[in-house]
Amino acid sequence: MKKQIPSEEELKKYSHKKMTLPLMEHASDDVKEAVWKLVKRLSTYARTPGTVADYKKMAVFAENDAIVDVVLDTLKDMKYPFKNTDFIPDSSGYYYLIALISQSMHRRDETIKLFNELVDYAIDIKSDSALPLARNMDVLSKEYPDLADLFEKARIIYKIDAIDSIKTWVPIKINRIYRGYISADRVEAEYINVENPQDGKVFVEVDEKEYVVRVVEKGKDIFTKKFKHYSYDMIVYAVVRDVLLKKHMEEMQIDDMTDAGVVEAMRNDLKQLYSENEISANNKEFDYIMDGHETYNNTALPQDVRDYLEEIYNDPDLKDAFYFDCDIEIYDEAGVKDMEEDTSWFDDMMGPGECSYKNIKPFARDGVGGLWAVLDDEKIGYIGTEGECGIIARNINEFMNILAVYRGYIDDLCGVDILRSEEAFLKVFKEERDSDYNKEFNGFIRKHHFTKNPKRLYEYLIKGVTMKPFFQVTATDDEYVDSRSILGGGDGQEMLESLIKL
Repeated sequence: MKKQIPSEEELKKYSHKKMTLPLMEHASDDVKEAVWKLVKRLSTYARTPGTVADYKKMAVFAENDAIVDVVLDTLKDMKYPFKNTDFIPDSSGYYYLIALISQSMHRRDETIKLFNELVDYAIDIKSDSALPLARNMDVLSKEYPDLADLFEKARIIYKIDAIDSIKTWVPIKINRIYRGYISADRVEAEYINVENPQDGKVFVEVDEKEYVVRVVEKGKDIFTKKFKHYSYDMIVYAVVRDVLLKKHMEEMQIDDMTDAGVVEAMRNDLKQLYSENEISANNKEFDYIMDGHETYNNTALPQDVRDYLEEIYNDPDLKDAFYFDCDIEIYDEAGVKDMEEDTSWFDDMMGPGECSYKNIKPFARDGVGGLWAVLDDEKIGYIGTEGECGIIARNINEFMNILAVYRGYIDDLCGVDILRSEEAFLKVFKEERDSDYNKEFNGFIRKHHFTKNPKRLYEYLIKGVTMKPFFQVTATDDEYVDSRSILGGGDGQEMLESLIKL
């Protein structure tokens, strides 16, 4: 077989991924083919790795010492992409390469030395873009103990990033409508790690592990809640809301933060900064603002789907489990209703066409904007952002069962090579997967009496993917093409037919 070494024209197709040329330049002729396979794999990742499953995608490349040589030498030359001036657009590629050498024992001393230099530098400049570096050491130190000391040193990056996020985004939000009203230094002085909190104000305590939001009144905490560092959007919202309240109280010379005029002025400001959905979602995180519980009773979703969404959305840890391990973000009730009332999103994603299903109700999305939806009040389908769509499960029970046991991106299972045989599926699908949310998933599985038998789950997935009529959209405009199958490759329908014949 002829070696697959890229031509200059092929390289140009990948040149927007800024790790491509450095890797190929460091590769000798005898390893270029293997490195080219790595480059093409990296080009498929749109975000930095975050879960064990993400990091394990690099394990097969880490077994090849020649590839490790190329990657390590490339990273040593590149050194420090942690300042805005040095930022590389292909941050996902960079951090997947960090994950790759983390899982190799080849030239291990050099790797650990490089990691120490990177961590020291990121801490020294108080980098706000090195969070994936700390996360890499955090996740992989469980399997590679020599990364544990690095993580202990790197965990301060979590705190740096957390504080920087609040200091940066609160002024951006506030000064959008009140130019120059508040500075980053003032935000830190008045809201972050304050030694003697004043009455009637939001305070945020930040350490290497978490945020703690406190509201103090008459010397006592009337609200205390812990948040993980990735929740900074909610923390920023809480501080922004408090800044606006205090501003209007001062201007109106009113001491009561519950005064109707003050609250109305604050709400009008928030509407300029956040959508109604964002305001609703954030308010529900802080019960001193609004004690809310999502029920989905005002949506047109089937009852069994509503029940699952209510359970997941109102359990912060379970919601995090589905979001971070499965890449599924559950919509709140307002979000579901918005998509029911305004269906223009379908044409925006798929273009004008005739769909094989008329009753389509989205209830969640993934990290790249794809939608999970109920079809005909029963089947569970996926609508991607690149013209692909298809059925994943026959019903919500089987869909949730697969997700809770697999604990990964379900689209990783949607390949003909994986689904063609039970044996191939079982090689990919592991019954017990590494996850920071095993407790949450196992409790969910027990509650719903789900099966953990991978052979049953293979049956669920095959019967879901091959359900007829296929979920597809036939273009009615010459400027558009028909939808593709979630199995990829051409329109994918021939692949579906081949699976049906199994």
